[in-house]
Amino acid sequence: MEPRFNDLQIESQVHELLDSPVCTNQMSSAIYQCPNDHTEELNIENPMKKQYSCPYSGSKCNVTGDNQMLLLHLRNDHNVEMHDGRSFSHRYVHHNPKHLHHATCMLTLLDCFGRQFCLYFEAFHLRKTPMYIAFLQFMGDEEEAMSFSYSLEVGGNGRKLTWQGVPRSIRDSHKTVRDSQDGLIITRKLASFFCTDNNNTKELKLKVSGRVWREQPISL
Repeated sequence: MEPRFNDLQIESQVHELLDSPVCTNQMSSAIYQCPNDHTEELNIENPMKKQYSCPYSGSKCNVTGDNQMLLLHLRNDHNVEMHDGRSFSHRYVHHNPKHLHHATCMLTLLDCFGRQFCLYFEAFHLRKTPMYIAFLQFMGDEEEAMSFSYSLEVGGNGRKLTWQGVPRSIRDSHKTVRDSQDGLIITRKLASFFCTDNNNTKELKLKVSGRVWREQPISL
């Protein structure tokens, strides 16, 4: 006859299996057991920690997900372009720079170092002053974002303006970064110096170029 076990015996045997032979504490997360019956607790990160809100600012989008899901969402649902490489160059055209309320926020995805970044260019008003801003955000957490740096440069008509900074994490909303002015800031008056005069009509053409690099750790 097969032996029968009561609930207390079963619970005791389960606890025995979960006791770590190294630290004598009971294991609670994912456990790996090798063919020799050795057990080891694996420290698996909570996947919810890697969930991010959609970084697209052109609409009130409530989609959340991990990086891969958000990349597909941005490209398929928001038609955001992806560019490969550590250097980039984009041209932003506004036919009537005096009417900033017609300008919209533009988003481009960058893929470099096996990571993804969001490049924003937006027109907005700061205390009634019309402004343009360009900045980069990292599709990941703040700690890893700090290991990268980037530069932005706007040029035209023999003039050049540069900015260097650290990309912010997309855990900060795009509006938070914009309102903090943590990026390349160009007032409308300053932007007019980059304008070209075609048939006596001022047209704003801003060429924004830049690059991303990884900061090397300092050896002590």
